[in-house]
Amino acid sequence: MTEMNNMSAQAPEKRFSKIWRIIRSFLASIKLAITLLVIILVCCVIGVTIVRGERAGALIFGTIWFNGLLVLLVVNVAFCFFGRLLSRKVTIISLGMILFHLSFVAMMGGIIYNSLFYFRGLIRLTEGEALPNNDLRSFDYAEMGRFFDMSRYKGKTTLVKMHTDYSVDGQNKLAAYEIAVEDAPGRKQGIIYITKNMDHEGFQYIPDREGYSQLILLHDKAGRMLYGAHVPLQSLKRKDGTYLYTTGTREGPGAFPYPHEPLSPLYYLQIAYHPTSLKERAGDAEFQVWQFRGEPPKPGEKPLAERKVRIGEQLHVGENYLSAAEVRYWVIMSVRYEPGKPIVLTSLWVGLSGMIITFIGRMARSSA
Repeated sequence: MTEMNNMSAQAPEKRFSKIWRIIRSFLASIKLAITLLVIILVCCVIGVTIVRGERAGALIFGTIWFNGLLVLLVVNVAFCFFGRLLSRKVTIISLGMILFHLSFVAMMGGIIYNSLFYFRGLIRLTEGEALPNNDLRSFDYAEMGRFFDMSRYKGKTTLVKMHTDYSVDGQNKLAAYEIAVEDAPGRKQGIIYITKNMDHEGFQYIPDREGYSQLILLHDKAGRMLYGAHVPLQSLKRKDGTYLYTTGTREGPGAFPYPHEPLSPLYYLQIAYHPTSLKERAGDAEFQVWQFRGEPPKPGEKPLAERKVRIGEQLHVGENYLSAAEVRYWVIMSVRYEPGKPIVLTSLWVGLSGMIITFIGRMARSSA
C-alpha cells in the first residue's frame, strides 16, 4: 500500500519532468532559432521596403506578435547557449562568451522594451507659445509604442526665444532654441542647437527646423481689434537658392480662411514675408485677400485687395483693416522618449568587452 502511494506521488513529478524536457528541447532547438531568424528577417525587409513608415510600425514592428517573436528568439538564444554552458568549466574564453551572449539577450530585451514604450513626435511652437505635452494635438506628427501612456508626458513646453547667429566658444551655431519644460515637480530651461540637445524626465528635445510666423490682426473701422492670430509661414526654396516665406504648404503658396473660430471666416488670405537685412524681424508683408465664399480662390482669380505693406502698417479691406503686426520665429523640435536605448548601448559595450576578453583568452592559450 505504501509503495502504491509513493508511485502515485511520483507520477505528477515524472509528468512535470517530461513536460519540462519537451519544453526545454523545443526552446533550445537550433531549428527554432533558424526559423525565427528567417521570419524576423522577412518581416524587417517588408517593413523597410514595402510597407514602411507609420504603417510598418502599426502592422509589424509595434505589434504584439512581432515582439513576441523577438522575445522567443531571446529565450531560444539563452537556452541554446547557457544550457550548454552549465556543463563546461568557466575559463577566460568562456567568460568572454558569457558576457557576449548576455549582452545579446539584454540588447534584444532593450529593443523589445523600446518598441513597446517609445514616443517620437514633432512639436511646432511660436516664440512665447506654450503647448501641453500630453495632448496629441500639440504635435505635427507623433508615433508611439503600443504601451506608451501619454499621461507620462506631463506639463507643457514653451519656446522662450529663438536666437540667430548663436555662438558657443567662438563657433557660430546658426539657430538656437531657448525652451522651457514645466511639470508638477519643477521647470527646466535651456538652449538647444545643432550639436546640443536637452533631456527632461527621459524626453529628449532635438532641434529640427525653424521659420517665420506673422501676427495677423483684424480691426474694424473704429480701430477696435476684432481678432489676432500667429500664422506660420512656409520656407519654400526657389531655383536661385533664395527662399519664399509664404502661407501654404510644402508644395507651394496657398490661401487660408481668416479669422478662425470662434469668429466666422471673412476672407481668404495669402501672405508672403519679405525680410530686410537692415533690421531683424522687420521688412514687408505682401497681402492677397479674397472674399470668403466657402472654398479657396481658383487659380487666376482676382483678389479683393492686393498690396505690400511694412510690418505694423494696416491694409484697408472692405469695412475692415488687416495688418501684420509683428514677426516671430516658429520652430519644430523632435521629441523622443526611448527607454530601451540605454539598455541597448550598455549591452553593446558589454558585448564588446566579452569579445575582447575571449580574444585575450585565445591569444594566451595559443602562446602557452
